Amino acid sequence: METRSPNIVAGEASETDDDEIEAITIESGIPHLSPLHITNASDPMFAREAVESSTPASEEEQQKMHARRDMNERFIGLINELIRHFVVAVAKTKLNDADNILMKSQMLLQNTMMSVKKMSENTHQMECKMQDILTFNFVPNINI
Repeated sequence: METRSPNIVAGEASETDDDEIEAITIESGIPHLSPLHITNASDPMFAREAVESSTPASEEEQQKMHARRDMNERFIGLINELIRHFVVAVAKTKLNDADNILMKSQMLLQNTMMSVKKMSENTHQMECKMQDILTFNFVPNINI
């Protein structure tokens, strides 16, 4: 037998003919979301009252609690170690990538500097030759 729960929106008619299904009204609230059912577990007084109202645990239960606490501490330590190793590995990878990029940039800058120096020398040579051409007297002095 299949049980279905219809999606009912306040203010709209139900799509089923079943009047047996009760719609949840906003005033009554949804049990797991209702402000009446939410407790303030972060309140220190709430935690203290919970501890004080609980019955004293047997020695076996205390041993289980200590074992569980030890397991939790080890688990947290292993998670922290995993995260630390992961972060260190990623940081090393990023540093290596950055180092490689910087090395390539340095090589490119050195090649560019050499090319600019060579171009400057060639430009200077062209300037000297152009000056020679402009100052050279092509027509000989003819005395009449």
